[in-house]
Amino acid sequence: MPHRAIPQAYLTFLLGDEKFAIHVDHVQEIIELKDVTRIPDTPHYMLGIINLRGKVLPLLDTRMKLGLPSLPSTSKNRILVLNIRETDERVIQVGALVDTAREVNVIEQKQIQQPADVENYRKATAVTGIVNDQGDITMILDVNKVFALQGVEIVPAAE
Repeated sequence: MPHRAIPQAYLTFLLGDEKFAIHVDHVQEIIELKDVTRIPDTPHYMLGIINLRGKVLPLLDTRMKLGLPSLPSTSKNRILVLNIRETDERVIQVGALVDTAREVNVIEQKQIQQPADVENYRKATAVTGIVNDQGDITMILDVNKVFALQGVEIVPAAE
């Protein structure tokens, strides 16, 4: 019997008019935007910290992490609570602010196209694949690459 790729589930979200997706295995939960406590001397993309049921969670601006301009908050903003693999032994939890959380889609491997490798773009980008569904483009992100926090001390994810 030939080997068949198992379809994978991805959470889709919007940043402006652009649609992105991340593997659901990384998503702990989706919450509404909460009060953010700003912290001095943090990277430009770190909005601050939030209280998530008694746990301090760093909140990152996904737009800024991807090189997009930051926008004022709206009622549609959501925080994706993500588990990020920092090392083989360590997983951290971060909040990723997105414009709008959409839905979970099942995507088959054969639907995913590789991004063009212009000037070594594929090595530098966090976009690992592109799905073109009749002109509806979704960019699949490597959350470990996008949300890596070099030099920021974070509490490990709860077991």
